[in-house]
This record gives sequence, structure tokens and C-alpha cells, in this order.
Amino acid sequence: MLSGGTNMTMPQMQQAISNLRLLLASIRAKDDELEALARQFRRQLERAPRSAVQGVNSLDATLNLMGEIQERLDGVEEQRKHLASIRRQAEAELVALNITEKIAQAKKELARLRASRDAGERVDAERIAELQRFIEEASIRAGEAITGGKATLL
Repeated sequence: MLSGGTNMTMPQMQQAISNLRLLLASIRAKDDELEALARQFRRQLERAPRSAVQGVNSLDATLNLMGEIQERLDGVEEQRKHLASIRRQAEAELVALNITEKIAQAKKELARLRASRDAGERVDAERIAELQRFIEEASIRAGEAITGGKATLL
């Protein structure tokens, strides 16, 4: 969604943020589903030896059954790892977009203040400096969020 710099308009950015939030909700639901499935497979693995002990299944049949259950459990755990990777990327993207949106708002305010100043109106010079610092620092944080560095929501 976001690569390096962004030239998204505010509505596009809002749409991208909404899409990421929906994706993260889907990821949480899928992770819950996979966790329930993993718990089910773990319970099956715990109960499977009883079938051999009680003579319901032969030793070979029980071992085969346990092997199949373990394969399914491994597959679910692998999916959860992949899902976590997707979640981390989506979260980083969301942080970057939120920061970028705040930068865009700050740039608009800064442009308005500069235009007022250029028109001869009195403006708060401290506010202009504050906005410039914010834009610089937030740009760094947005870059860190994209590249995997440490960044936090503003």
C-alpha cells in the first residue's frame, strides 16, 4: 500500500487506513479461528494414545492417526506464523499512514500560517517552528514504520 513516500490524497489515505483496519480485524478473526483449531488438534493428540491402550485401534493405526493430527497441527501453526507476518506488516503500514496523515494536516496548517504571514498578518512564529519540527520528526517516524524501525502512533 505505502511505498517509500506517498502522494495519496486525504480521501485515498482514509480509504487505505480503513482497508488496513478491516484487514487487521480479519487477521484477528482468522487467528482466533486457527487457535481454536490448534487447540482441537492438541486435544486429539492427547486423546489418541487411549485408542491403542484401550484396544480400539492397533498401535500402527494409532501412530498413523497421531501423525496425521500432528501434520494438521503443524500446518495450522505455520499458517499462524504467516498470519503474524502479515499482521506485523499491516500494522507498520497503518502506523505509517496515520503518521503521514498527521504530516499532511500539519503541512496544510503550516501553509495556511505562512500564507497569513506573507499577507502581512501576525502569526505565531513558535507555532510555525513547532509544525516544522513535527513534520521533520514525524517524517522520520513514518520512514521507520515502513522500514521496520521503531515508530509509535502520534
